[in-house]
Formats: sequence, C-alpha cells, structure tokens
Amino acid sequence: MLDFHHSWPYERVAGDLYFEECPFCHQSPVLLTIKKEAVEGAFEGIKTHIVMPCCHEKIVIESMDSDYIWAAQTLR
Repeated sequence: MLDFHHSWPYERVAGDLYFEECPFCHQSPVLLTIKKEAVEGAFEGIKTHIVMPCCHEKIVIESMDSDYIWAAQTLR
C-alpha cells in the first residue's frame, strides 16, 4: 500500500476530473487531461500518467479510488 503522502484528492464534475489545487504550482482549479480508458485502468491498478496542464509536471499514477489519485512520487 502506498503512503498517504503519495496521494492527492480529486473531484469528478460532469465526467471531468479536477484537482482543487495543483500539487506543484498551486494553481486552482486544474482540469486533468486523462482519457476515460486510462481512468478505468488506474482503478484496476494499471499505471498511467498525466501531465499537469498548468505547469507541465508529470504524475505517474499507481492507482485511483473514488477520492484520491495514488502516485509514484510524493505529492504532499
């Protein structure tokens, strides 16, 4: 199991995923550019990645649940 420091909360609004605040540059809110197939894979534990549109930092997603993205790197 991943450490809580590797997690970041997200919100789902009308099928889109948002971070309330970017964990890197702290811009708010941030629309995540991730495909539906990648989200489904992340829920199954398949690694995927997203590039933050605000600062172009990359997050390697280890898994997702209904509230958090669990990343390979520390986000908190």
